Amino acid sequence: MFDAVQLAAASALGNGDDAVREMQAVYQRRRDLVCDALREIGVDVTPPQGTIYIWAPVPEGHTSASYCELVLEESGVVLSPGGAYGPNGEGFFRISLTVADERLSEAVERLRSSLGG
Repeated sequence: MFDAVQLAAASALGNGDDAVREMQAVYQRRRDLVCDALREIGVDVTPPQGTIYIWAPVPEGHTSASYCELVLEESGVVLSPGGAYGPNGEGFFRISLTVADERLSEAVERLRSSLGG
């Protein structure tokens, strides 16, 4: 097994439930921050229950690439077009929740100010 995976597993086991709950709280906070902002700009998003990504549908009239390009031009925020992940991803975009809280908050504010309507 890859050393990094072994070390991560050992750390998770050694830190117990407190570390797991702390990490869950971090990702839940980030998920809620992003989902609330997306709803404010008119994206109909369902909060994920167990992932580090948010997959959301692009607004009507856009492809995944065209919407991500619009967001980049209008707000300077990079989204991943779902079509890049295969044909079933078309019509969606992806946002990673692995970004530090400060950067994620900045991206959310840019989305709100430039695309909030």
